[in-house]
Amino acid sequence: MRRRAGGIVVAAAAALIGLVCWPAAAQSPPVGPPTVPPSATPPTALKPLTDGGLPVTFSGVIANPTPLPLVDVPIPLVCVNPCKEFTFLNQSTEPFLVAIHNTLDLHSDNFNADDGFDLYVYDPSGKLVASQNGIGADGQSVTVSPPLSGTYTIVVTITYAEDPNTAYVGEVRQEPGTSPASSSCTDTTIGGVTDPCFLLPVLQAVPAYGLAVTGLPPVASTPLGFPFPVSAPTSNSCYADESFGLDNPSPSGIENPTTRCLRFTSDIRNTGAGTLEVQIPWLTTDGSGAPQSGFLPGECNAQQVVFTASGTSAVRPAGTCEFHPEHAHFHYKNLVSFTLYNLNSTGGVGTQVGSALKESFCLSDDDYFGYGTSGANGPRQFVGQPGCNVPSQVSAPSGTSGSGGVQVVEGMSPGWGDVYTWDTPDQYIDITHVPAGTYDLIEETNPAGAILVGGGATQQQTCALTQLQLTATTVKMLSTSGAGGVACPDATAAG
Repeated sequence: MRRRAGGIVVAAAAALIGLVCWPAAAQSPPVGPPTVPPSATPPTALKPLTDGGLPVTFSGVIANPTPLPLVDVPIPLVCVNPCKEFTFLNQSTEPFLVAIHNTLDLHSDNFNADDGFDLYVYDPSGKLVASQNGIGADGQSVTVSPPLSGTYTIVVTITYAEDPNTAYVGEVRQEPGTSPASSSCTDTTIGGVTDPCFLLPVLQAVPAYGLAVTGLPPVASTPLGFPFPVSAPTSNSCYADESFGLDNPSPSGIENPTTRCLRFTSDIRNTGAGTLEVQIPWLTTDGSGAPQSGFLPGECNAQQVVFTASGTSAVRPAGTCEFHPEHAHFHYKNLVSFTLYNLNSTGGVGTQVGSALKESFCLSDDDYFGYGTSGANGPRQFVGQPGCNVPSQVSAPSGTSGSGGVQVVEGMSPGWGDVYTWDTPDQYIDITHVPAGTYDLIEETNPAGAILVGGGATQQQTCALTQLQLTATTVKMLSTSGAGGVACPDATAAG
């Protein structure tokens, strides 16, 4: 997630997270105190978790007696406010998921992405077995496998809470069995690996919201991905580097600057049974063994890692990427596109008046829409910054054409969405010469078909629509439509 910084404290907290979070944490060791931290108050006892039983639920409030933000170290050496402990007796033999979710709504003006929860789980011996922490998501979730019989302890705290009303709900639920439903399996060959049950991601577009045509300082966007903090909105809607096309400089961009940008918050969800994982080459080799690096023009070619139900994996080409020096991080291309259309004579989608290809520079788990469901609902594996900038040593799956080497690993887990707030650099449509009127903004996933997804032909690309009203100085959202209710328009149609 890219979100507006609340000030220097947020930046400091984010830097602290960078010291303690492991990038792409699916197989990383948990981070936190090795044993249950001593608590100032007795833990809250919950109901037992049993095989086939209902999920065990809990909740908490971050008590903040002042209007100022609360700051806490992500690793709670002592559990005092805002830290809370919960215990439950595990009588289940199946792996289980421990999850928390912000009680505020991500898709409303109430949600504050600078409320960062931390989650730790300790087994009956008091040993830390799972953890997640960080700012930018509306929840956390971890898997405990294999489980032990006995009493587990859950510790919930924060890194930074800007909102004085921050609260959460939580649950412990059994994960589905190891044999997925046949409808979730894809029998195919990928990267030289044949398997009857590849588990593929399914990308779902969410209607754009948080529309804006003002509110940015007229400066260059920062390497952290959000603007310098300002105390009051401005009438400007473009960063300086966007106005003059510094991502792809040309004389035309300087002579015809973009002076008005339509900005919006976007969300792409993974509703499938499989993880979307993308590897971007930091330093690796090509098929002939020659070194290559994504830092170099023309050499940034991403790979998608696809997993099977048995735990093996394969890799396949996933399209191009590039390194942006002005933001100091990689951009994976072709995740989603945004297009602005006129309305036709019947009020439907008409002719195209503007477009932008979102370059998703940090795929991560931000929107925990799967919380509390038995559907797509997995542990949070991709924490975003700093994971999408910090390289990892990656080994190519045996028998595949994957190159391995040092890669930047990013992605989306089942049950999670990747969110980019309205002030994210490079997320805009140029409306410098678009007159006032009513328009349709359409978000389309996987526009180039570079990502292998499941769900059949109708899920290869999914679209969502936001109808909006533009004036000379404002933008207003009129209506939205999504979740399979919008047909992706032909980009070449005349309307």
